[in-house]
Amino acid sequence: MRFSAREMLPCSAASRKRLAALASGEKLFHAYIFEGDRNTDKPGAAEVFAKAVHCAGPGEKPCDLCLSCAKANHGNHEDIVYLTREGNSIGVKQIEDLQMRLRGKPFASERIVAIVDEAERMTPQSQNKLLKTLEEPCGGNIVILLTSNAESLLKTIRSRCVSVRLEAAPGALSGASVTLADDFVERLFAGGAYYELSRIVGVAAERDDAEDFLNALELRLRDALVAASGGARRAESLRFIDCANEARRGLGGGLNVRYALKTMILKMLS
Repeated sequence: MRFSAREMLPCSAASRKRLAALASGEKLFHAYIFEGDRNTDKPGAAEVFAKAVHCAGPGEKPCDLCLSCAKANHGNHEDIVYLTREGNSIGVKQIEDLQMRLRGKPFASERIVAIVDEAERMTPQSQNKLLKTLEEPCGGNIVILLTSNAESLLKTIRSRCVSVRLEAAPGALSGASVTLADDFVERLFAGGAYYELSRIVGVAAERDDAEDFLNALELRLRDALVAASGGARRAESLRFIDCANEARRGLGGGLNVRYALKTMILKMLS
């Protein structure tokens, strides 16, 4: 059974394009981490990826016309497995059940695609249990871990997965967040002082507002990266993006909002 419906922001066109390229590549990897803000539709993105992997139609995948796509759209594809937490965590028994399914044969396709939602909810014991599957993949089967904070996963798990960062579509972000990000980026590249930048981010005092701001900020910084004409400006843009991503991971890990944002500014200005 697929995941229950939740109100989430759709992924950006760039994220969808990246996933389509991965799904249609000649060589599929056995494990992926899809990381994105908690409000970004990671389950939806993973379902589209799995559907594209299984798609039997010609041309661009997923075709949404073949029998495999139809079953995936209705949430009853035999070889797409969904795993989510029971209570507050994903326990060892759930991982053992998943491993048993992965050791079996696909029913209707060449491989099984397993999607683990909120992978950061795996207990340490569950993560260590799953690690054995990542170290010794079962045939051509694929495991996709969805998380809002990849740093919460064991380093040994991260090292055995292809990591994909999913951004929300620009139109899905609030106008206030986009306006803040535009103002912040303009002042940042103009050499704005700490107090100026701190005043801007001070508006995003609530955790949800801060996450929206960081999503909008990364998109604006990536726009700046694309538009950069020189090596120095590109390097600066990349460093700023890294700082924004670090702040986002900090929020996902429970850091105080003001501390995370002000630390980001200090690192950007250092």
